[in-house]
Amino acid sequence: MIKPSYRKTLLITLGDPNGIGPEIIEKALKTTKIDSKVIILGNIRFYNDKKIKIIDNIRYSSDNDISLLEIDSGNNDPSFAYVKNAVSLLKEGKADAVVTAPISKEKWINTGNKFMGHTDYLVQTTNTTKWAMFFWSEFIKTALFTTHIPLKNLFGEIKKEKIKDFCRFVDSRLTKLTGKKFSFLMSGLNPHSGESGTIGTEESEEIAPAVYELKKEINIEGPFPPDTVFIKAKDRENSVIISLYHDQGLIPFKLLNINSGVNLTLGLPFIRTSPDHGTAYDIAGKNIANPGSISEAIKLADKLIEK
Repeated sequence: MIKPSYRKTLLITLGDPNGIGPEIIEKALKTTKIDSKVIILGNIRFYNDKKIKIIDNIRYSSDNDISLLEIDSGNNDPSFAYVKNAVSLLKEGKADAVVTAPISKEKWINTGNKFMGHTDYLVQTTNTTKWAMFFWSEFIKTALFTTHIPLKNLFGEIKKEKIKDFCRFVDSRLTKLTGKKFSFLMSGLNPHSGESGTIGTEESEEIAPAVYELKKEINIEGPFPPDTVFIKAKDRENSVIISLYHDQGLIPFKLLNINSGVNLTLGLPFIRTSPDHGTAYDIAGKNIANPGSISEAIKLADKLIEK
């Protein structure tokens, strides 16, 4: 991707305009200090701050810190149109990173889109073959070995070589993005990490051998019982938990970081972050939504641009 010669540009997609996206973006941008220029992709009618500068050409936009690019959604769900245009701008080298506000997957599907959300669309439209969902906060970080699959299919994925490949990928991408080396704590799959094979054999047959072989390449320990691995990692600087399935990682992560956690997609050709919550229709329009998570997503994207 050709890097722009002008000031670094961070895109923010408005998300579902009927959710809390417009509110939390406005709140976050009033208090979040970053170095990048910000361009919101959306429509001014959905945005509370009607004084914000509207631009019609991103490359020649003013030097204002924050502006809005009006997007015509056509027959698409508006939130899908915002993301689609953001990807086009990133591919053209007109921006450096994107923060995506929450969308409704159901609305995307009901308007004819085949993509099951942001990550699915971003991966497919950029022809990304290897990627990972990574959740970042100051005190806890976790990578999801599997994501949106039924639990009945999980056991077929717990294979030594797949685990090794995933850990190597996460390690290399984090190093490239941050310039730092991380240590890894591998979670077990079964209660008590299988209790030496009496509760399950995945640990002894696949997970522990993967960790043993990976120790020659990266700083990794485990597998640890799933109910204690987050305790071991909490407040341990530059450590990452490898969670084997979606809820194993996200239940404790969101419990600890519901207003500060960030979803970071590893493997894309550009930086993408998002808050770790949804549209929150039940509180939309009440001016009570907490902007903490999207504020952290904005700060992280801005920080990673400079790496």
